Amino acid sequence: MSPGERYSELSEISAFGFLANALDRNKGKDGDTDASFPRSDAEDMSRGARLIPYEVTLARRGGKKIQFVTNCQSRCCWYWQMPDGTRIYHFELTTHERILKEHDGTCPDCGNTHISGETVKP
Repeated sequence: MSPGERYSELSEISAFGFLANALDRNKGKDGDTDASFPRSDAEDMSRGARLIPYEVTLARRGGKKIQFVTNCQSRCCWYWQMPDGTRIYHFELTTHERILKEHDGTCPDCGNTHISGETVKP
């Protein structure tokens, strides 16, 4: 498995998320709506996300479908696509610092310049 694939990076926090979600008895039956720990958040963490933005969790709890996009191998390029088209980029300090230092703030794999956890409106 490569980074970004579901269950490629199961961690203690993602395991906790799956357990907390199961104990919620899948409120809303989609695992996200009204859940204390949305199943989709736990799945994103199992893909390697280190922190789920609050806006993403709130939207999922509210029943909105949010897509976690991991097309690039670099964590700095991963983002959550919100229903209105807004992209909320993932942030991981070590990846951010490396790309900033070694590649002048542009992802060497895909050319993304939004490496600092930015929110980009459509």
